[in-house]
Amino acid sequence: MLLKTVKKYITTLKIGDKLPNELELAVKFKVSRGTIREIISHLTMLGLLERCTKRGTFVKAPDAGDIGETLSLQLQIAGVGFEELKETRLFLELAQVPLLIKLATPVLIDRLNALIDSMEQSLDNPEQADALDLEFHLTLMDITGNRVLKVFSQVITMMFDRKYRNKFLNTAAIKKSADDHRAMMKYLQNGDCENLKTLIINHIQPL
Repeated sequence: MLLKTVKKYITTLKIGDKLPNELELAVKFKVSRGTIREIISHLTMLGLLERCTKRGTFVKAPDAGDIGETLSLQLQIAGVGFEELKETRLFLELAQVPLLIKLATPVLIDRLNALIDSMEQSLDNPEQADALDLEFHLTLMDITGNRVLKVFSQVITMMFDRKYRNKFLNTAAIKKSADDHRAMMKYLQNGDCENLKTLIINHIQPL
């Protein structure tokens, strides 16, 4: 209960604001200084606060990657299974299609095509090709510029966990994935929203 109260208090502050010292916070929340110290340490580990030597503790903008890692841990502890992850991934990747078509610049398209090139050149190195496959999908999320989508892209990362990927670590599977990516790029560049969505469904559903 106290942790929730302190979290709520922090949300009333702005990024970069300095927190009162531990003693002042202890008085404010009517608890011991040691309790406040533990809460501050916890929130610092979550990336919500930053301690600066001789300066104090400040509100920090959490990095999307840090939030994603925390989400991943929570999902694993909750026992979320592969099918739930797949459904969520499908929902996320379909939802981002209109944004992708709107925001994909020539530079970003070149970046995606370069990843596909590297993937095709790694047919004899399944582990590397699989890493490039993941990077391709995470880059699509990055294009949207949506920080919430970037956080939830952790779902995609979880689906690339080795326990789910063994059957895809072969030349045929890698080539099919690269071919699908090529087709995605064609529809993306042509602004073909419906065919891109259909291809995404066909790409993810068989997993």
